[in-house]
Amino acid sequence: MVDTDAPIRTVQLDALGHPPALEGTLRLRSVGLPDSARDRLSEAGAELVDDPDAEIEALVVSTRLSEEELEEVSERLGGRVGRTIVLAHTGAERMAAELIRSGADAVVGEGNEEALIGLIDTDRTPTALLASFERRFGSVAGTSQRGIDPHTGLADLRSFERRIGSLADADEIPRVAYGKVVSDRWSVRSPDTIVLVQQRRLATLLSHVTGAVQVELFSTGNGEFGMVGPTMSPHDMERLGNRIISTAATFRDRGLPLRMVVGHAGPESADDSEELLELARRAVEVAAVDGTRTVLGAEDLALGVSVTTELEAVVRLLDDVEPALPEGRGHGERVGLMASELARARGCSPAVISRIHLAGHLHDVGRAGLPGEAVGGPAGLTGELLEAWRTFPARSAELLQLTAGPAVATAVRQQRERFDGDGFPDGLKGAQLHESARILAVVHRIDEIVCHDHNTSSRAITKALRDGAGTEFDPDVVATADEHLAELLDARG
Repeated sequence: MVDTDAPIRTVQLDALGHPPALEGTLRLRSVGLPDSARDRLSEAGAELVDDPDAEIEALVVSTRLSEEELEEVSERLGGRVGRTIVLAHTGAERMAAELIRSGADAVVGEGNEEALIGLIDTDRTPTALLASFERRFGSVAGTSQRGIDPHTGLADLRSFERRIGSLADADEIPRVAYGKVVSDRWSVRSPDTIVLVQQRRLATLLSHVTGAVQVELFSTGNGEFGMVGPTMSPHDMERLGNRIISTAATFRDRGLPLRMVVGHAGPESADDSEELLELARRAVEVAAVDGTRTVLGAEDLALGVSVTTELEAVVRLLDDVEPALPEGRGHGERVGLMASELARARGCSPAVISRIHLAGHLHDVGRAGLPGEAVGGPAGLTGELLEAWRTFPARSAELLQLTAGPAVATAVRQQRERFDGDGFPDGLKGAQLHESARILAVVHRIDEIVCHDHNTSSRAITKALRDGAGTEFDPDVVATADEHLAELLDARG
């Protein structure tokens, strides 16, 4: 049974420094939180109340509960009134996703407890989840069908994954690493000529560095390299990682040494090839965001990975719901890419473009936890199932508010509003709608049209958008989409 009779620990909201002290008090009831998490909540200015009858902003449930306790919490979530936030530790993304499906409202990673301040301060603009998202989804691997990356001449991503799989089939667990260039110039879909030349030269130099210690080097994306060291120890990889970073620093990026980070995982961390790849990927993402460790092993992943924990949990939810959508898998990714391209065409700032990209990619996460028949709606839905489906934009906003901030939450909440006011959940219209939501509505329709008929013409897409201008869509956004349709379809892939 979950113990809810623990003594009350109260901490008054005090001067926080950053962010500024709040005007109100954040009152939370916790279930299963370790002392370290309770201490961080207290330091963030929360009042932790264990009295089940006290008024609170939210119930915070830790994924560190036993399986039996988590199952009991899950059973209670469906009938709970009020907000429930999952505090997830590294490696517990599956459990966090299960709790969301059972009725919890959002997930925050251990180490990022300060995000809960957003429950009473909705003007906060957290950026860490956005940074984590951009590290994972901001670059697109440039692979060829022949198994060779055309930009570097190295074996490509598929070859990298096959190599790890073949070792696993032979019961050999290698050390796997990712090396990533931390530069927006290197991670774009189509790097400029200077970057392409540098990328080829860097690949050549890194081939010599890794080859000297019998480590296989692959190109896994723009500015990203995969490495396989069948017999490398963590210490060996630490030394190799530092040599790789020193080599990269001999190149210049906007006048400064080119920054590179390395993340790795080996048999001490996992005995499954897929888990090994995921841990190495998480390690390089954290190293890129953290800035204090340039070579990071999976064994060093601790509180500092809270943001990637949050991202992994919501991505798992998206993976669960997308197969049921009429547009199928990859819908969110396609919408996000087109939304960022349309925002760029409309002259939005880089920060706005990044948030629109994130909002578009994750706009459907609120479908997780809906009745199975309602996930793909609304076709054929009536009554309670239709009403359940109509809640998903608000659920998506709730899931993303604390860790992605109000701009992203607003975009996904308003995604099903219409320019004429006949949409939902709030019946907003015209200038009441955030520009990001008006952009999402247009690119969502484009993906919907193309998925329905892959041979549809640009003329048919343009006609559909123009037919909805002034009613479903903002005419000005439609005009921009019409003018830049080729670029939007290219971004969609």
